[in-house]
Amino acid sequence: MIWYKFHIGDYLTHTVHLSDAEDLAYRRLLDLYYMSEKEIPLDTELVARKIRLDLDITESVLGEFFERTETGYFNYRCDAEIARYNKQVENNRQLGKRGGRPKKSESKPKSNPKQTLTDTETEKERNTISSVAPTLSRFDEFWNNWPASKRKVAKTACKAKWERQALDPLTDKINAVVARLKASEQWVSGFEPAPLTFINQKRWEDESETDSVSVGRKVI
Repeated sequence: MIWYKFHIGDYLTHTVHLSDAEDLAYRRLLDLYYMSEKEIPLDTELVARKIRLDLDITESVLGEFFERTETGYFNYRCDAEIARYNKQVENNRQLGKRGGRPKKSESKPKSNPKQTLTDTETEKERNTISSVAPTLSRFDEFWNNWPASKRKVAKTACKAKWERQALDPLTDKINAVVARLKASEQWVSGFEPAPLTFINQKRWEDESETDSVSVGRKVI
């Protein structure tokens, strides 16, 4: 992404205790996160070189403001801003295909003098309900379907990734793959991936992994 909102008040509140070097590290890490639109790499030496600061300062800031996962250092606020940015970009793209925003004179239908007061109120109520009705995510179906183990962690990060990748339409397919994999020898033995890794790597598209399903101790 080429821009992001910078909430000065929030930033100052949460960083007032930082040294000048730590403050600079945090700002550069945020820029790195937003520019790449993905987690900060786990290779902290590489990250320190990228932001041109000492390793101990880099690791200290990462530990305080980012959550370490199997795929990198995650920040929920950053992912939320990236999701909003990409949604706005897509909205702008769709508007461009339709020739831009409609003119005000075209966006509002002409009033119907024969329309009764009851009809007007009903239409207004319908529009109000549709505009405030929440869009429910099917992420919880995926999360509840995932086997309980010590690797079932980072639910917040998983949900952010799920919503960012707009996976709701694939919920049935993903859950079907997870159900099959739960019977595989690898998963039964406790070597299933973390759900965040599963989402990041789109494991439901990996046909080879779903082919080995165990029946008892026999793999077919």
